[in-house]
Amino acid sequence: MPIPKESTGNIFLQNANTFLGKVETGALCLIVAMMLGLAILKIVLRYVFSTSLLWSDIMLQHLTLWLCFFGAALATCERRHISIDVLSRILPGSVTRWTNLVIDCIALVVVGILAYYGFLFLGDEQSSETVLIGSVPLWWAKTIIPYGFVLIGVHVVLQIGIHLTGSADTPDAIEGEPD
Repeated sequence: MPIPKESTGNIFLQNANTFLGKVETGALCLIVAMMLGLAILKIVLRYVFSTSLLWSDIMLQHLTLWLCFFGAALATCERRHISIDVLSRILPGSVTRWTNLVIDCIALVVVGILAYYGFLFLGDEQSSETVLIGSVPLWWAKTIIPYGFVLIGVHVVLQIGIHLTGSADTPDAIEGEPD
């Protein structure tokens, strides 16, 4: 039985998903490095120079938020996000493929709603005059909330597209994971 060739649309979607995943991995590495650097700087300033940065705690909190959203987007990219796999254990493989598509569509709706309310939240935050560092408004650090959900949604759309343009033999599980 010949192996079906991947469509060019499927390859493009997989490449786009992989590229975004690599960008997110780079962003995660940068954020972790910033958090470590800031924490070390905070310790050195406190114990060596008996001073501190007033904004460091708030910055670390918001960097944690960024870390979480980029991590969630990367997990979605790799299909390692939180899922309930009861159906995949009960139903046959051909049906499971379509239930995964339905679940992805539901996830897209949920992520869309969360992004919508994230933008409403960000709009409310923009009216605040609180600053993070110097003249940088605090709401800039919160932009990850709606845009993080948008990024997760982009990955879900790419996953749906990969599913729809892929062959019937395209696995839904990640390579190397036990079934």
